[in-house]
Amino acid sequence: MAPVELSEAVNLTPKRELLELASLSVLNSIKEGIPGIVDWAKAHILNEPLTIYDINGKPLFLDFKIRRGGQTLGTIRTGASRILGVPVIAFELGSRSWNYNDAVQKLTPTVENDHPGWNIIQTRLVCYSYPKLGVMFEMTDRGGEHQSLIFDVADLSPIPEKPVSDVEGAYAWSFYDSLPHNIRRIGLDLYERFDQWRLSIPRIIREGFRGNAGLTRFSDMIEGAPGGTVTKQLQFCTHYDYNEARSHHCFVLHAQQKNDYCAVATCQMILCFYRYYYSQDHIARRLRYSPGGCPSDTSSEYENLTFNHVDATYDSSPTWEKARSQIDALHPLKSGIIGHARACTGYSFFQSVSGLEIQDKKLYIYDPWPWNTTYKSGGSVYWENWDSVMHTNFIYTRIRCPQ
Repeated sequence: MAPVELSEAVNLTPKRELLELASLSVLNSIKEGIPGIVDWAKAHILNEPLTIYDINGKPLFLDFKIRRGGQTLGTIRTGASRILGVPVIAFELGSRSWNYNDAVQKLTPTVENDHPGWNIIQTRLVCYSYPKLGVMFEMTDRGGEHQSLIFDVADLSPIPEKPVSDVEGAYAWSFYDSLPHNIRRIGLDLYERFDQWRLSIPRIIREGFRGNAGLTRFSDMIEGAPGGTVTKQLQFCTHYDYNEARSHHCFVLHAQQKNDYCAVATCQMILCFYRYYYSQDHIARRLRYSPGGCPSDTSSEYENLTFNHVDATYDSSPTWEKARSQIDALHPLKSGIIGHARACTGYSFFQSVSGLEIQDKKLYIYDPWPWNTTYKSGGSVYWENWDSVMHTNFIYTRIRCPQ
């Protein structure tokens, strides 16, 4: 038997398959009333996606926009290669605060001035540290030497290589290069099951979004959509007056105010849920921040910042079942992935009723990236598939019960 080819380039997924899988996933989410996605019912998916590359140069994601009239309601992120397993990575809600072409235009003069004698070969939109995106400049000099530079697409800051220490901050690493052979093989098998599920759906439904330049509305196709999703979200108020110094809220998206403050902003969001408010600079000092980021285990500082009224537990072996139990108990959690921290406040779970053993497990993520000095102006909210990313750690939180 010939060995299975496990490279990302050989296993690139046809765009039409990803378009069908993305559309079916949205239809299911609308039918089941997934918060944020139900608003896409009268919208349509654009057929031409935005390609995002890995820093190794291979296509990594295809992002399909969701539009209604002239308004962008969100983005569906899909995996460009079958080795990623899950075809639909995430549903991002709302429009994005960055623009790739604007970033290239602003950065190019600086790169040229700072690197005389070097020629820019090409620029690419890359995922330099999932889910953070950047502009990568590939350059050569007269002697044929090659170098690449990466800048954050939102704030245009230069991104260093991955440091030796294990921190959650701002640095570049390759998503594909982090996938060992056994994970790639599992990914191929998982994608095959999703593809069989796709083919089990009537053709008139799954192909309905290809024509008319992507102008078919989801509401026009909802009758034939699959179903079977369970959803749970924390409930909290989000009313807040950013101009009032004493104003407060239960929970709302906070952007990180520095490019390596992801763990800081995540802590700030979670503590707000428990009615403790501190500035990000104050939290950074308590979380043992140093330029580059924070250590992954800051659970003791969650407790210290709440005078031990909140119990925080660090877990370096997170599972879907643990995340679901935390949300079922009505507690937010910190979701740690390689080099990044986010807050999580919900989950959804879909299992195919067609007998194909398809499970689609998603977490509701409040991501502090893209960063912005005005923390109400950055960040992003999305439903992310559990199996699409490596989970490195959780911090569970709960009110400490009196003895």
